Amino acid sequence: MDTVTHVLFGTVCTLAIFRNRSAPARELPMRLAVAGTAAAFPDIDYLGFWIDPLLFLADWHRTATHSLLLMPLWAGVLALPWMFSPWARREWLSVYALCALGISSQILLDLLTVFGIRLFYPLSFSLYTIGTSFVIDWIVTVLLAATLIYGLRHPGRRVALSGLLLLSLYLGSQWGLRSHAHTIVAERLPEAANLQLLPQPFSPFYWQVINRTDNGYEVAYLSLLADREAFVSHYRGADSLAWRKESLLGNDRDNAALIEEAWRQPRFLKFREFARFPVLYRLDRERDETCVWFTDLRYTLPYMTPAFRYGMCRQQERGWLLYRLKRFTHNDRQRLSSDKSLSNRIAPSPLSEKSETQRPHSQSYYLY
Repeated sequence: MDTVTHVLFGTVCTLAIFRNRSAPARELPMRLAVAGTAAAFPDIDYLGFWIDPLLFLADWHRTATHSLLLMPLWAGVLALPWMFSPWARREWLSVYALCALGISSQILLDLLTVFGIRLFYPLSFSLYTIGTSFVIDWIVTVLLAATLIYGLRHPGRRVALSGLLLLSLYLGSQWGLRSHAHTIVAERLPEAANLQLLPQPFSPFYWQVINRTDNGYEVAYLSLLADREAFVSHYRGADSLAWRKESLLGNDRDNAALIEEAWRQPRFLKFREFARFPVLYRLDRERDETCVWFTDLRYTLPYMTPAFRYGMCRQQERGWLLYRLKRFTHNDRQRLSSDKSLSNRIAPSPLSEKSETQRPHSQSYYLY
């Protein structure tokens, strides 16, 4: 989730666990500062985006800084700067525990989103995700902010514990809503339907429905509250879903070979590792240059340009080069470097079930 929500969650957890009436009131701001800083720390991996956006997505994001195995190390590192304070030196074990709590609180919330976390890095590259919450959930943020503000005005832990209980009930309801959404959509599709439901912004009643088919995907946007069209018009009731077809090679058979060639390029390996539902975004031809762009359905919203759009471009008979389209732009692109060690690694056909994306000790555990 977003960093502000992580800081709020870490501080509310601190009120619920470490606050007691006998502790001096002057220590509370320090405890909250320690836990809040630690809760924000794992997002420091976003700095990797400015080094290489694609390597950030495929290899760096939610890896080392989100690992349960490395969490004790990071907690120790984060505790060191606070040792300049006499209070921290006296309560060094509590400071370490607060740092561990803050980091763990971010890991827990990020586990709920669809991106995934490499929980046991570096021993395992496996991704784990529950996938019931959108990366920005205003209900979670408001609930935590209200709990923190009200809790600071009332001594004891009751307010914080009550807020965390409400948060748990809300997050648990998202699991139930997803199960209900899956059931009502599956009832309206053939038995062979292979459905995945992904959370959407604004409301826990909105879901992206992805039906994997032999030729690609069928995509629709569901509202559990609407009979036909929801408040956000792209979302519809289960009986009036507007399905659209998406695929990796697109709908133009004349360009299928070209698109497949671009997809299989060795320099495109990291995007193939990153994408769970890869589809063709568009094919551009301008003068003597051809560009083939791909995106991942996990990060497509019906009313916004997809966040992650990567592709291969070439001029006439020259080699393919790796690019990304910058966020919130139509054509503004960035040239990316590539790993020369991948120069001989050609991907299997997109239509093949075999994949070269598996790392040693790597498996994905998606609960959606």
